[in-house]
Amino acid sequence: MGIITIDKSDHLFWLGRYTERVHTTLNYYFKSADIMIDSDPVYYALICKKIGIPDIYGSSNVFKRKYAFDESNPDSIISSLNKAYDNAIVMRDYIGTETMAYIQLAIDDIITAENSNSPIADLMLVTDHIYAFWGCVNDSIDDEQIRNIIKLGKGIERLDLYLSFDKPVNEIQRTYKRMKGFLYKAKLRYDESILYTMDNMLSDGDFSYENVKNLLRKLILA
Repeated sequence: MGIITIDKSDHLFWLGRYTERVHTTLNYYFKSADIMIDSDPVYYALICKKIGIPDIYGSSNVFKRKYAFDESNPDSIISSLNKAYDNAIVMRDYIGTETMAYIQLAIDDIITAENSNSPIADLMLVTDHIYAFWGCVNDSIDDEQIRNIIKLGKGIERLDLYLSFDKPVNEIQRTYKRMKGFLYKAKLRYDESILYTMDNMLSDGDFSYENVKNLLRKLILA
């Protein structure tokens, strides 16, 4: 397949990040929809605050529509899915048509869900196709470095979001450990001093989530 250039590595890395962003934020979207129906109609404001996006919605119904389906909203789930597809299509020769097709199917699912009488049920198909995409990455891509760069992007995005959503310490530590394994294998440039600091912070279980998140966002070097 040839040398993986910095530009190609960047596309693979963000392919991993955006697919994970869709997966994790969609899961929280499902949970927030239930909470807004059952007990707290403005719960969406807390979701916005946690992931650091502007609250442009004003009501739970607007949030459920615009956060999932509005392509003009750069923070929406469909915008992340479109960005994943943009990176996938550039790397089609490296990841394969079948692998890329699962992202297209996920886009088709979310478009169908927008006009559905049961959008939540239809949106669940998006997660199915994201899982299928990851399975295809494992099974169909022969180049180990390509797989590991995608998984590194996935791992960093998951850790970032888990920190934002205040996941339990043991889950943060587990996600960090998995991400670090892909970091070593992906062969991208990273700041060793930041990794060392994160190792020390996470090893004792008593750390600031915000501090770890800030370090994580500086870990990968351009």
